[in-house]
Amino acid sequence: MIELQEKENYHNLKNNLKTCINIHQKKFQNKELILSLSPIKKQIGLITNGKAIIMKTDINGNTIIIRELKENDIFSNLFFNDSEDEIYIISENTTEVMFIDYYNILNCHRNCPFHQNLILFLFDLLINDNKEQNEKIELLSKRTVRDKFLFFLKKRSKNNKFKVTTSYTKIANYLCVDRSNLMRELSKMEQKKIIKKEEKTIYLLEKETKTSK
Repeated sequence: MIELQEKENYHNLKNNLKTCINIHQKKFQNKELILSLSPIKKQIGLITNGKAIIMKTDINGNTIIIRELKENDIFSNLFFNDSEDEIYIISENTTEVMFIDYYNILNCHRNCPFHQNLILFLFDLLINDNKEQNEKIELLSKRTVRDKFLFFLKKRSKNNKFKVTTSYTKIANYLCVDRSNLMRELSKMEQKKIIKKEEKTIYLLEKETKTSK
């Protein structure tokens, strides 16, 4: 029921945004740059269809995936103003984004009742975004490749089943581990019957051990 209410809220938000503030929508093709770190234009983006990834490249050229963005997730270059690394957002497949100017959110010249609801709703989205950031921090605190992958798997599996919809290279980048180390660890976990792989599906077995040592 709550999920249905959330979907209705998202639907109402998208339908009413144009009546309150200036926005523009854009469609991006696969692997197209959506946004990069820029202090010049302050924008907030809302994924209305498709998905994207936030990437970070440090001074040594090492690239990792900070987080994945799905439909109804928000992002902004405001979140990364203090970073010295190169941060950018890349589309995955065809992705549609609604861009909202930061200053439009703060000011509504029409004094419409929807605007207050918009601000509250965006705060809710920011809270959810913060939860996902905390999840990534917790993931990075795990010491071993197995611990990181099991944490990743448990957060995304339904009924102990996880559908692999991306490459293992991207998963390794998200976990901040080497792909060969990840694949080696997956083989060990299969041998120990912690997981079972069938084509593009990974099953987390009920006898999965409490420790990943």
